[in-house]
Amino acid sequence: MVSTSRSGCTYVRRYICNRYNLIDSGSWLKNNSYDDIELEEWIGWPHVLKVLIHYIPLQERKGVLCDFDRIWLWRGDTVRQFLSQITRLKTGVNHVYDDKDIPIIGDKTLVAERSQFDKFMLRQKEFWDLYYELGFPKNDPLIRFEDFVENPKKVCKMLEDWFYMEFSCGPELNDQALPIKIDIDYSTKYVNYEEVLEWFGE
Repeated sequence: MVSTSRSGCTYVRRYICNRYNLIDSGSWLKNNSYDDIELEEWIGWPHVLKVLIHYIPLQERKGVLCDFDRIWLWRGDTVRQFLSQITRLKTGVNHVYDDKDIPIIGDKTLVAERSQFDKFMLRQKEFWDLYYELGFPKNDPLIRFEDFVENPKKVCKMLEDWFYMEFSCGPELNDQALPIKIDIDYSTKYVNYEEVLEWFGE
């Protein structure tokens, strides 16, 4: 699963793995070289591997992505996606599975930096450049995160219409918990929220 969003990808990936009894190989590429993937036990079973573009060296991206079936995941609300990523960096909390672990964020305590925005936009561009070069010509599935949250069963039916019914033949696995979706009003948490909107041209 090639994604522009960490938290969104985790939610979608876990849901699909639970629905089709797939192994969740998570963020393996974040800490490992793709050259070593054949050594992993899960490679022999149907699985979903999360791919964020910056996990793969620039010169290897097209080669790596051509090696497996791809689902492309994007988020329509890029402002919220950006602030969600910065909030995770500021709080050190990536995913929450229990209400008691939801971070407490005071009003007007966070600041987004322009350099963080520039890096975010570069990664967005890299994602879409690769999608239009590799995914679009092959008619790869392209999922909007907000559509998945609204109706995950409908999106999964769309994926089945591609080729993913074959995934139901994996080993017996226990369901993995889905992250809690946290609703944060970023306009009250960020000192420079209006400036961020200007960066996005809103």
